[in-house]
Amino acid sequence: MPHQGEILTLQRHFQYHIQYAVPVEIYRDDVFVAIGVVTAVDEGFVELQGTLYNRGIFTFVSRPGY
Repeated sequence: MPHQGEILTLQRHFQYHIQYAVPVEIYRDDVFVAIGVVTAVDEGFVELQGTLYNRGIFTFVSRPGY
């Protein structure tokens, strides 16, 4: 289970966040972009409430309790 503030990189981290609806913050170059619940993930993209984010461009941070 990832902890608050942990950067998500592994597929199982994203799957955990989907399964338990744990919020995720998204950053691009240390600039906040969005926060919400991950709805889908594959090796290249993360879907957050209908918007796709490229895993190679954005950073995903665990935010349980948000």
